[in-house]
Amino acid sequence: MNRPNTVNVLLVGGCGHWAAKENHVPALLELKAQRFPVRVGAICDHRDPYRENLTELGMAPLAELLRVDRPKWLDPAGLSADALHRALDDLHSEEPFDALVIACDPVHHVVYLQWAVDRGVHTLCDKPVVCAANASFDPAAALSIQHDFDALLRNLARQQEKRPCHLVVPLRRRANDAYLTAAQEISDVYDSHKQGLTSINLVKNAGMYRLPAEYGLGDAHGYRSGVGSLAFSSYHFIDVIAWYLSLALGQATQLVLTNPYLRRLGDYLQTAEAGALGRILGEGPDGDVRGELPYQVLRAEVDFVFHAELLDEDQRKLGLITYSCFNNTYSHRTSGMSEIDRAGLVPFREKGRMSQFVMDINQGSLQHVVMSKNDVVGEDYRIAIRRRRNPRITDEPSRDWLFEDAHAGSQLTPGTSPRVSSSWPPAKRCLRRWAGDCPSCTTSSSPMPCSPASTSSSPTASPAYERPEGSSG
Repeated sequence: MNRPNTVNVLLVGGCGHWAAKENHVPALLELKAQRFPVRVGAICDHRDPYRENLTELGMAPLAELLRVDRPKWLDPAGLSADALHRALDDLHSEEPFDALVIACDPVHHVVYLQWAVDRGVHTLCDKPVVCAANASFDPAAALSIQHDFDALLRNLARQQEKRPCHLVVPLRRRANDAYLTAAQEISDVYDSHKQGLTSINLVKNAGMYRLPAEYGLGDAHGYRSGVGSLAFSSYHFIDVIAWYLSLALGQATQLVLTNPYLRRLGDYLQTAEAGALGRILGEGPDGDVRGELPYQVLRAEVDFVFHAELLDEDQRKLGLITYSCFNNTYSHRTSGMSEIDRAGLVPFREKGRMSQFVMDINQGSLQHVVMSKNDVVGEDYRIAIRRRRNPRITDEPSRDWLFEDAHAGSQLTPGTSPRVSSSWPPAKRCLRRWAGDCPSCTTSSSPMPCSPASTSSSPTASPAYERPEGSSG
């Protein structure tokens, strides 16, 4: 019996808390424990993976991986995109990579994705796939996200003709029993009665309290790159909205997006709210720290609301999707800053962070589904679902589910049902194309939208990067 070839992995961003302690490195070690033939041939990170005191910093998994695989280290700091690609090519010639794992700052994802796709290397990339520095307030940077993503799709399509490769983004909710259950309920009513979704009202509370000075430490989960909570903290829920909408589009063919509420970090830090919990934690007032924080940090969004009106081909309104995201809500945090925090070595996203949401879904007068969750991050997650369906179309008008340990306890994987699958194509803006019934789209091999008419150009729509009235940011 032939032994399988060892899968050689390039790990980008493998020295951070997320990859080294919580996610990718422990997963790779688990594969090794299961005798899967995998090794990490190289780590690309501006931080030295072989630095001292890894175990004391809580990164024992990384220390173990270094001991077992002895990967090479590439420091990308200060390299242009072309220079980085050449350095990666040199590594690739020495350590031919079968797979790439990207876990670095998302504003740098695209340079690694371009390299991997052009060379046919299978890639697992953390969310968001593509991001851009200062996209929270710079229109050109925001538009570059669409440009870079469309270019990536075109390159990926061309690559499949030469050396097929996979580009995968983990979307865990698509494999979660609770979300799959709600998806199946939506599909059941749509398949039987063709009633599309008429409203989704999603409210997410992150409860991620930071002391004002902490926004300048570590990577602050994106704020230091001029990227706020929309890209970093909302990717999964935006995907869920898109997924559920794709299951029950009804007559909807267009979206009109508006942004009625936006609060930037600079606005938030001027409020009494910003220091209230800090004083209780014994940190005392920080004063006005805005002058000490970079401009791009102050301009990043912390809270926002966006609306998506559903229209048919005759511009009739069919429904409304509302997503409200608030980061400065109830927090479970009970401690101030430690010395290791002040050194910027530990992320703050878990300090008292909450995982709370309510998603209210209607399919006209036929069905109502409510999902809710209210947990401290790090504890077992519990998701509740209540579904009501018109008694004339079911023998079970009301049903409740409670999913204990909802994340770790899920057993299903994406694609187990043709209606509940992970086939949502995010770059295609024509809603009929998303549903698979647009003649212009389904007969074309182009990954681009079928026509400009596929999206609304309503003059009342305000892009997310626009400054709200009265904002001083």
